[in-house]
Amino acid sequence: MIYFIFCIHNHQPAGNFEHVIERAYQRSYLPCLRIISKYPWFKVSIHTSGFLLDWLCMNHPEYIELLSSMKERGQVEIMGGGYYEPILSVIPPGDGYDQIKTFSARLKKVFGVDVKGAWLAERVWEPHLPYLLSKAGIRYVVVDDYHFIKAGLKREELGGYYVTEDMAGAIRVFPGSERLRYLIPFEPRERFIEHLRWLEQNLEKGNAVVYADDGEKFGIWPGTYRWVYQEGWLEGFIKGIEKERHWLRPVTFCEYMEREPPIGRIYLPTTSYMEMGEWSLPSSASFEYAGVVEGLEREGRDEIRRFVQGGIWRNFFAKYPEANWMHKRMLMVSRYVSEAMDDLKEYRLYASASRYLYMAQCNDAYWHGVFGGLYLPHLRAEIYRNLLRAENIVESMRSDRKRPLFKRVDMDGDLSDEVLIGTERMNLFFKPSEGGSLVEMDLKPLEINLLNTLARWQEGYHLKLKETESQPATEKAVSIHNIVRTAKVGELCFDTHRRVSLMEHFIRNDESFDAFYTSRYTELGDFFNGTYHTELTDSSLILSRKGTVDGLQVRLTKDIHPTGASTFVVSYRIENLSERDMDCRMGVEFNIILPGCNGRDCVLRAIPGGGDLPVDSHGEVEDVKGIVLVDRTVPVSFTVESSAPFLLWRFPVETVSFSESDLERIYQGSCFLFLFTVSLERGGVMERSLTVAIDREGG
Repeated sequence: MIYFIFCIHNHQPAGNFEHVIERAYQRSYLPCLRIISKYPWFKVSIHTSGFLLDWLCMNHPEYIELLSSMKERGQVEIMGGGYYEPILSVIPPGDGYDQIKTFSARLKKVFGVDVKGAWLAERVWEPHLPYLLSKAGIRYVVVDDYHFIKAGLKREELGGYYVTEDMAGAIRVFPGSERLRYLIPFEPRERFIEHLRWLEQNLEKGNAVVYADDGEKFGIWPGTYRWVYQEGWLEGFIKGIEKERHWLRPVTFCEYMEREPPIGRIYLPTTSYMEMGEWSLPSSASFEYAGVVEGLEREGRDEIRRFVQGGIWRNFFAKYPEANWMHKRMLMVSRYVSEAMDDLKEYRLYASASRYLYMAQCNDAYWHGVFGGLYLPHLRAEIYRNLLRAENIVESMRSDRKRPLFKRVDMDGDLSDEVLIGTERMNLFFKPSEGGSLVEMDLKPLEINLLNTLARWQEGYHLKLKETESQPATEKAVSIHNIVRTAKVGELCFDTHRRVSLMEHFIRNDESFDAFYTSRYTELGDFFNGTYHTELTDSSLILSRKGTVDGLQVRLTKDIHPTGASTFVVSYRIENLSERDMDCRMGVEFNIILPGCNGRDCVLRAIPGGGDLPVDSHGEVEDVKGIVLVDRTVPVSFTVESSAPFLLWRFPVETVSFSESDLERIYQGSCFLFLFTVSLERGGVMERSLTVAIDREGG
């Protein structure tokens, strides 16, 4: 007898577009559940993430009613986890515990169940998790068999569950089959039966096999709606199992645990599923790792491949500074909420702040692979929106909130202090260690970060792209991991630095716009990525650096001081400390993304007298005194005015990345370079100032 555990994980991230969720419901969640419900003997374990569950309760109660009826007749086991699908190992333990307990309480209210199992977001496992999970009332989790292989076991030893623990906090851990992830639902049903027949003969320990993967594979992945429903794969799959019930029995996790004891004890290493190990590596290593794995697979060298492992999920914080900054901002807000617990005397306020914080811990926007939403601006915007909502609740209790705040803190854990300038209406975060740059600029009342940008980072898959015309979309159902993407995406441009603001570049007078746009220009100075000395006064932040420009000794000072609740001035002083004359251009770089991204209601106006231009337009404009960016839908405006005319270079920052179906070019913000001519004799000084305002359009 072989027991078969069929587990579906349905998830949508907080902040996803309504039409995207609705399409997933109509093409995957609902038709899949309806077909399964026709066969009460076919047991299934279902995890629905908290944000999606709330959406379903509000928008499609008929789905909840159907799922409840299936649970009542014993066909469905409801699984829990972190409410908003966090990576539990990278959020504060108290937040993780609360997310699990709150979600379990919600599932108890909706379905009347006492949750026993938890879905781990992206199956990210770290050895300390059993203590947290067991403390939160979780009896079991499911990961990939890959986790067990990395612990030294063979697939033939993975016919059930193992016990693991941390600090004597013990849980059961099931291995989900990687082979079944690639078989279901992409291969003919007969292949599934053949594989389980093989397992029946070859399992050395246990008598179960687990399929655990995304519900979106049943209708949303390329070609799957037609294959799974219109061509009848799913119904045929279930009927095929029905014919084999004399030796193949579908059960839920809890049913199996009641019938069978654990196989043994295991301690799993820090890992996720196999593909994540490739995605989390730096680009060149990712490319090389993929080549090694593919080569071993071609040669059938499984005895070597089972010991090959890529990076770990936390690597994304090293690979993408934008993800690291969001994560550390989340930790900062978590501390704020925790420390304010006693001040937020009304439980309603504390519960609201906590809820927004937990929504900001949703994993999708913090990483990138074939899945992962870091490259999607609207998901990053939702992270900042919820962080600012939580922060605004906490700050509403401060009696001195109208007074400007100047604060040093190593916020991102790099052993160098950042500086926060906070007013009643805005946050400005500066990194003196990275060019004295402005890395976050929040308008608190509208809960937006106008520096929610992403650089054009090189990915491992860029190294093997073929510049050919896109192939016609196939109707064949195929795993996302096996799709061959060959698309004409134009020239690929990559950045050497994060796309933030108030970075100073020194370039030749004859440097071209195209060279700067494609990152092929020559940087004469060491200021844009150098470390600045920091001085804080009662009213300003003074950043200064003594560096070089084309071999000349130069001191650059920028004095940042708020002039209102949502305005500030940056005063520049450039001193030529050398014995030779200085003749070049200084460019002040801004990278801005409006809430509406590059939609038709987002426009650029040059000062003076400029008409509306698309915010993602590119090119040069001479004799400019300032710019205004407007998003009419919010509405919000961003204005910079200069004390002297400048040459404006502007272009959209666009990334080329993999999605679930093909390559995508995605707008990540607009770059604006304010170019001033610097012509200084030895000992000469030049001063310029920029006035910046962020506010609702029209004040």
